[in-house]
Amino acid sequence: MEFHEVINKRRTSREWTNKEVDFEAIKQIIAAGMKAPSWDHYRNWQFIVLHERKEKEQAFAYAKAVAKRYVDSNHTYSRPNLAQKMYAYAMPRQYSMLVDCPYVIVPLFKCARLNAEWVSKLNPLSTAWCVAENIMLAVINERLGYSLRIPLNKEHNVVLAKLGVPNGWMTPCFIGVGYPKEDELVLEQYDSTPDSHIHMGGWRS
Repeated sequence: MEFHEVINKRRTSREWTNKEVDFEAIKQIIAAGMKAPSWDHYRNWQFIVLHERKEKEQAFAYAKAVAKRYVDSNHTYSRPNLAQKMYAYAMPRQYSMLVDCPYVIVPLFKCARLNAEWVSKLNPLSTAWCVAENIMLAVINERLGYSLRIPLNKEHNVVLAKLGVPNGWMTPCFIGVGYPKEDELVLEQYDSTPDSHIHMGGWRS
């Protein structure tokens, strides 16, 4: 797939077909993640791959509770903006978008805790997100789809404990990989043209 086509097709999917994904494609996707820039040059990332439904159900019980709380609250917006429309669509699917897809990739980076005193202190997290971005683009290039969940508060530690991850490792996100339903709802997006976002020579209002 041509580069700009991959960029333009990239979006989060949340509903899946039952079509199985070739594990060779998963390895190619992770290989793309390993090509991300590494702040310490070691590329010492690790990846947990979940395939069995039982594994995913156990790992993401916290997300199931989050989705249930949102559904039970029966929250509605009288005149929703685009962000609110996406939130209303995404929140009930925070669990199913992970457990219903064939694979979930959990990228791990070595870091005991985050220290945001200076931006540079977040280098391990920043490069882990470069890994995640490469993975997401590689998924699209494989003509698959992905779901993305960033762990909420203590969910990070809960999930890693369930997965048996040793102390000193963290994850930026959980990435589901599968074949999206062709009729999945696709919401409109805000304009992404750069003209009004560029400030030449310094900040210009």
